[in-house]
Amino acid sequence: MLGLLAHAAPISYRFPLPIWLYVLAGGAAVLLSAPAAALAVRDEPVRERLGPDLYPYARRLGPLVTAIGTMLIAVGLVGGLFSTTAQSQEFIENPVDVLTWVDFWVGLGIAAWLVGNVYERVAPLNVAARAVDRALARRGVQPLPYPARLGQWPAVVLLLVWSWMELVWAQAKEPRTLALILLAYLIATLVGCALYGAETWLGNVELFSVLSRTFSRFSPLELRPFVPEEWAVSEQRSARLRPYGAGLRTDPQLPDGGAAFVLTALATVVFDGWSSTDRFATFQEWFWQRWSFLAHHVAVLQTLSMLAVVVLFVGAYLLVTRRHARDLAVTLIPIAAVYFTAHYYSYLLIAGQATLGVIVDPFGHSWNPFGWGEYPLNTGIVPAGLVWWIQVLLIVWGHVAAVFAAHRLAVRASSPARALLAQAPLVALMVGYTVAGLWVLAQQIRA
Repeated sequence: MLGLLAHAAPISYRFPLPIWLYVLAGGAAVLLSAPAAALAVRDEPVRERLGPDLYPYARRLGPLVTAIGTMLIAVGLVGGLFSTTAQSQEFIENPVDVLTWVDFWVGLGIAAWLVGNVYERVAPLNVAARAVDRALARRGVQPLPYPARLGQWPAVVLLLVWSWMELVWAQAKEPRTLALILLAYLIATLVGCALYGAETWLGNVELFSVLSRTFSRFSPLELRPFVPEEWAVSEQRSARLRPYGAGLRTDPQLPDGGAAFVLTALATVVFDGWSSTDRFATFQEWFWQRWSFLAHHVAVLQTLSMLAVVVLFVGAYLLVTRRHARDLAVTLIPIAAVYFTAHYYSYLLIAGQATLGVIVDPFGHSWNPFGWGEYPLNTGIVPAGLVWWIQVLLIVWGHVAAVFAAHRLAVRASSPARALLAQAPLVALMVGYTVAGLWVLAQQIRA
């Protein structure tokens, strides 16, 4: 069970039709969405269909969610730092592992696009950072200037490090090590916000805020002001429902490094899926047989493989988009968001069941109040066939949404027909991403 839950849950499913047929059908659906977009999207201004303002009904929930989040952070850190029993060192038995890698990381990526960027408004770390920011401002302390050319590149580096910790570095699942890393990260974030200002640091450097803000552009909830730090001091707050994908054209432009962040988020999840398959095992063995160093340092090959996938995705995108790379990157957000969900949601459904147990028994002493601490996990909560069909539908829908978003951007500068022709290389790339994503998800998972 530990191996199953250390990464996305493996799904064993016998397809009723050949896998290649599913893959080609998905790619064809995305390809055909391009002319459909040309017929459906016109060059007149788009009227945004916004629902009523929901903020007056939900504003009292913010402090409650922040308090609950603070409690969970405390439970995770205490359980990770001070648990000593053999049971508590298992991934699924320690709160810092389950709350961090399952509930927080996977839940954040899914909620950011499925709901909206609520995280930045209520996260205990962000709330504390803004409080520090305001306290320094009252004392007349001015933040240091942040180099504009850096943009979100620090967040890209942190995403690579975080993904490496999740996928390659086994010690990142060791409770005390993970708790110390998280504690250091919390302190570093508060210091960074104090030096450069909360708005600058959280919007460009802090990994989880950048991820939530990026994925939320595809979400159905429009939060205004867009920047959470402006939200915190504004009296004109609103939270309105909108169609999925509307934020791709109405939210502010991605900052420098934002395009690389989107592509890195997509590539690292694809690598996670590929690295769990039999085909990756065969790939590794090929290198091991030729270079004994790699056979004795497995993490080196895995690290290089992850970086190679990222470089491949970024390189292909730059080759296709060239000087429009920054402007068109927003159209890939639906692809990154739905692939993240398709890959991880079954993992959340299975491993997430352990959440209550690790909260009531954070030290692994087999505490079982009201039967909440000891219970079996239902690994069959979703039938394997249904899991894969949901994955297929999510990926195809996300890619089709990306094609429509790309066409809406292209039609601003030319006619629908010319826009269709201009975006043909990008559509071809999206079809390639579709085929690659479905192929990886369909591979046999290593036992």
